[in-house]
Amino acid sequence: MFVGNRKTKIYLFIITGIACIAIGFFLSNLKCKKIIEDNILLGIKDGILEKRENIKKIEIPDGVTDIGDRVFYNCTNLENITIPETVKTIGFHAFDNCVKIKDIKLPDNLEVIQTGAFYNCISLKKIEIPKGVSAVYTKVFSDCRSLEDIVFLGNIGEIEDSAFEGCEKLKTIKVPNSLEKIGKYAFRNCSSLSDINIPEEIKTVGEDAFLGTDILRKADIDEYGCAYIGKVLVYSDGEKEYVKVKDYTKVIADCVFYDNENLKKIEFPDSLERIGNESFRSCKSLEEISVPEGVDIIGESAFMYSGLKKVSLPESVVDIGDYAFMECIHLSEINIPRYVENVGHWCFSNTDYLLDMESDEYGCKYVGDILLGYTGKGVRRIKIRDGTRMIAAGAFEDREFIEGVYIPKSVEIICEYAFYNCSRLKEVYFSDGSNLSELRSCTFGQCTSLEEIEMPESLKKIQDHVFINCAFKTITVPENVEYVDPYAISECYMLEEIRVPEKLKDEYYLGKIYILKDKYHSSEELNERFKEPDIVFY
Repeated sequence: MFVGNRKTKIYLFIITGIACIAIGFFLSNLKCKKIIEDNILLGIKDGILEKRENIKKIEIPDGVTDIGDRVFYNCTNLENITIPETVKTIGFHAFDNCVKIKDIKLPDNLEVIQTGAFYNCISLKKIEIPKGVSAVYTKVFSDCRSLEDIVFLGNIGEIEDSAFEGCEKLKTIKVPNSLEKIGKYAFRNCSSLSDINIPEEIKTVGEDAFLGTDILRKADIDEYGCAYIGKVLVYSDGEKEYVKVKDYTKVIADCVFYDNENLKKIEFPDSLERIGNESFRSCKSLEEISVPEGVDIIGESAFMYSGLKKVSLPESVVDIGDYAFMECIHLSEINIPRYVENVGHWCFSNTDYLLDMESDEYGCKYVGDILLGYTGKGVRRIKIRDGTRMIAAGAFEDREFIEGVYIPKSVEIICEYAFYNCSRLKEVYFSDGSNLSELRSCTFGQCTSLEEIEMPESLKKIQDHVFINCAFKTITVPENVEYVDPYAISECYMLEEIRVPEKLKDEYYLGKIYILKDKYHSSEELNERFKEPDIVFY
């Protein structure tokens, strides 16, 4: 009898324990749970009785530093959220389609609001951008149709593409004087927008940034069919053969005269500083231009496919953008400014200017101290001429037969993609005493036969994807290098060791292979085959 009672008590104890655990589990999982790892809010997990899309109120715990990508995406009933002061980053599309949020207080310590973070928050009425945020990224507040008030508490430098597109109740906006760039469609279809201050130091205004706004609808169109906001030319009706740009104008916005076949002559003011991307693209009737002193940038594809025959550039130009004069097939006369720092990708491709230029015995074409292009005669080893200061972007791109190149000490600038996809390139020699200080994006990318390289001691910066998919087993970063982009040495599957100066030990993370999926192998299989290289500090 005693034994039976004892067994019964044990069974009851076990059953009670299991029941308590089950009830505890049930009760603790009734509501949504926050998934937090390493102080990053990664997601909201559905509860038994509460689904994430039904939550109305949430408080993020103190100590969280990052709100991860898409954490609250499509939480269509979320009305109130508390974000602690510890949060520094709001991830991609974090609050996308949270259609009931009317007000949100961003923490003072916030530094980054990623792309699309508040996209389609159609009830949001007011937002204050903390002083630590330096840029409003693409589509951050796009389609926030109730947004009426934006306050910038700090120095914003850039408003990216479509950042406020479709904010139809936004009437006025005061941007800080630090603003230098407004991206394409940034305020497109902000139909009520009637007032914005454009800072004196603005450098770029993107395509149709103010299309569909009250500002543009009510703007005065001058006798040349042009409209201005501040000192920026933002619109042309495309009907005039001759256009004189207003005297105070500093910037011609992107695409203003795109595909204007009527334009035959344009007169620029002395105040002009920048000609925007694609601003005169496909202007077939435009045959001659004279750019005034003071302009420092010719935008990407600025005159691509135009009818230009003669171009005069001032010595102030330091950057000629990618494709700027590409396919201007009749262009035969142009001067390259003496101190230019960038000649963009395929800048003069298929122009009479480049086609008629004589090449040296190696197939290289030079203008003064700039190597502009290469004829592709099949020479396997290239000796770049002594005295060359710059190698233009993409100069040797896709020349699969090149096996070796000698770069003299005079070369100070190698532009982007200069040797990209030279798949047989095995030998790169930098002369002693090299003046090269920077390797720009993709310089030797996809040089799949390049097994070793001794970079010059003068080097200070190594930018992104410089050595993507090269065949290195070891590589040494020179001692004087001060910056290495995290993606500089990527997808080098043979890489076993990277030697890095000790001074970079705590400053940069190097060596990640960034394995990508392909249709034959999963990322897990590739990670098993290709191990991370050792990083040795010296």
